[in-house]
Amino acid sequence: MVGSDRVALARAVAAAAGATPGVSRLVAGGLIPAVTHVPGGTVPGVRLGSTAVSVHIAVDRFPLEPVITGVVHAVGAVLSGADDRRRVEVVVEDVEDSALRSGPFGTGAS
Repeated sequence: MVGSDRVALARAVAAAAGATPGVSRLVAGGLIPAVTHVPGGTVPGVRLGSTAVSVHIAVDRFPLEPVITGVVHAVGAVLSGADDRRRVEVVVEDVEDSALRSGPFGTGAS
């Protein structure tokens, strides 16, 4: 993959994942950064691996399954459009406080 194509793909993956309902932000990760290096910086939350594209997210709602499925479909569409057959991996790195307060584990109180 040409460098400019790689940059465009990483940015398109980030945009698609970030626009998915329930995703509050992309997360660069912890000890092992989940980023794609691009000229002048990084695309946080997206790692373009040789066999998979990993997307690391924070969520703002429960249940998690529809959010994760939405990310897989959105990113899969980007990859398909680029004729890229890598699988999509989604890592939930964080859950926003608002989801905890209003979700199945919270009291609903702010």
